[in-house]
Amino acid sequence: MTFDKSLSKSNEVSINLKLFKLIHFFQLFDPSIQKMCNINIYHLGCHVMNCVTGCIVMYGLLGCFIEMEDRLNIVNQIQLMFCVLIYYSSLFKIITFLYKANNIWDLLRVSHVNFLTSSQCKTHIGILHKYRNKSIKITNMISTIGVVTTLEWIMFPLLLQLLQEEDTNQSNQRFENIFNFRFPVTINYYNNNYAIFYFMESFITMYMLYIYVAVDVFFISACYIMIAHYEMIKRAYENINTELISGNNNKNKNYCNDCIDDLVSIMMDQQKHFAKLKLFYSTYKFIILSTVIINSGSIIILTYASVVIFMSSESISILSVIKLASSFGYMFIVLFFLCYLIDRINNKIESVHFGMYSCNWTAMNLRSKKMLLLSMQLNNANKLMIKITPNKIINLQFYNSVI
Repeated sequence: MTFDKSLSKSNEVSINLKLFKLIHFFQLFDPSIQKMCNINIYHLGCHVMNCVTGCIVMYGLLGCFIEMEDRLNIVNQIQLMFCVLIYYSSLFKIITFLYKANNIWDLLRVSHVNFLTSSQCKTHIGILHKYRNKSIKITNMISTIGVVTTLEWIMFPLLLQLLQEEDTNQSNQRFENIFNFRFPVTINYYNNNYAIFYFMESFITMYMLYIYVAVDVFFISACYIMIAHYEMIKRAYENINTELISGNNNKNKNYCNDCIDDLVSIMMDQQKHFAKLKLFYSTYKFIILSTVIINSGSIIILTYASVVIFMSSESISILSVIKLASSFGYMFIVLFFLCYLIDRINNKIESVHFGMYSCNWTAMNLRSKKMLLLSMQLNNANKLMIKITPNKIINLQFYNSVI
């Protein structure tokens, strides 16, 4: 894979490159990164962390299959179920990204500000800058929400330890942890070595945050680029031939030739962009489907947990309620943006067709009309939609049905 230096400059691309470089996510598919045994060193680091987190999770779930001294309450059971869902979702995401790193780098070329080369598209570059600014604001917001939510899960067990009064029953109950994994050890051993188990769960939490947030914000950035480019292509078609004068003089013939050249250049941009959209969907399809299913399932689980908490006669810590509520909010926001942006892409593809009709096609010569008709046929043929089932499309209607 060739290295394009312009893709590593923030002012040359439409993604939130500063954020991706800050969290060292961009380096996962940058071909210029140092290699060890012909493997990207960041890939090696991810594989090592995958193995470590996998071992911790397996060890932490062993206690679910043997008889333990204590029992988990309903809130802790839901937290553990939620953790397992998020962990396997994160693992699937990072493995997909590592496996398709070359495709991701190729896909990044669409983020270049000069990706669309036709003169008609370039006149509407302001649309791309507008969506770029919106994308950066939203990705920074979602990253902040993810970090704050994770810090709540990490810090609340420590706060609970400080607020919890010592009593005679303390020896019969494990100290509160982040996810309360069922490590197959005695209560005494667990409490005496609490710092070790807390560190293990903290490591898993931080790693899941890194993967989950990085993949989500990358998806949002890519979607906004696709939307912006389709908007630019639509405007380019609308503005073709708007000043064509009537008559058959030489000036008009030259204008018609320019019109054909514009149509050809816009069509080439449209096909080049569709190729990147196809690559984006093929790379992200299973990530999108798994995210939709797991986020929907997590929302249902967290909703059930909220009902149980408010109807339960047991005393539930307010910190546990805040943890579940913040997680619900993050899942809610990510699922919304996922469905909303895919729906916007589908609508923008349709809007390109209307943009073709909006141009001054009645004043074109026969050759230009045939070229425009070919563009319409190509746009009709180039339709991609991600579906949960043969009849269930991922869009805002699907999001409403989940809610």
